[in-house]
Amino acid sequence: MPAPRRVDLPAIERALREVQSRFSELSRHFTEPRDPLTDEVLHNVLEGYALIDSYVASGVDLFDLQQLNLMLEINATVLCGRDPVRRREYAQHLAATEEHFFNNVEGGIKDLFNWYCAYRSESVWKRAAGVYVRILSKPQLFIEGNNRSGSLIVSYLLMRAGLPPFVLTLKNAEGYFNPSSVIRNSAKHGVKALYELPKIKKKYAAFLEDQASDSMKFLLNDKASPLYQEGHR
Repeated sequence: MPAPRRVDLPAIERALREVQSRFSELSRHFTEPRDPLTDEVLHNVLEGYALIDSYVASGVDLFDLQQLNLMLEINATVLCGRDPVRRREYAQHLAATEEHFFNNVEGGIKDLFNWYCAYRSESVWKRAAGVYVRILSKPQLFIEGNNRSGSLIVSYLLMRAGLPPFVLTLKNAEGYFNPSSVIRNSAKHGVKALYELPKIKKKYAAFLEDQASDSMKFLLNDKASPLYQEGHR
């Protein structure tokens, strides 16, 4: 199997900075109010991309029973970064999130894992979209940060398949936030979910696939780069 392409973190940061600088303008087209993209949030998301990049480079399988807990690290990273001081400040919240993640019967990791196993044979677009829907719909996988964590897990799945990550841009912001609002207001169980969620998944899979050509710029082309060499020595 060829070595995976690595993410271009500076390119991702440029895209996120553009969204940050025009967030007020973009938010006029959102169906629900959204918190602005602060410097702290942006920094943590970048650290999240670096983390999933390392997962892919190391051959980590997030849907292996022995490695499911690594999703918690993605969520912790988008909430408080990798700084040990911030981790200590968030310790109580992180502990509560871990409890919720493993023990929430309707919306915890068991639900997500069982869904993934049942649909493992689908295209990567449908699997990624379905995972995002399972994470974000009620009850959500994490206590907080489900949008950001879910998008990083989606990016991880795409990158494992040799595709570029999903990155928020000026072009796709409305197409990302508005469906996400629909998903997080939808229940993952019940009669309505049986016909509603598959339709949402199908539309979101098409949205992700539409981003692929534009998102190639978020992958490094130069295999001699330090970032590439660091992961493949």
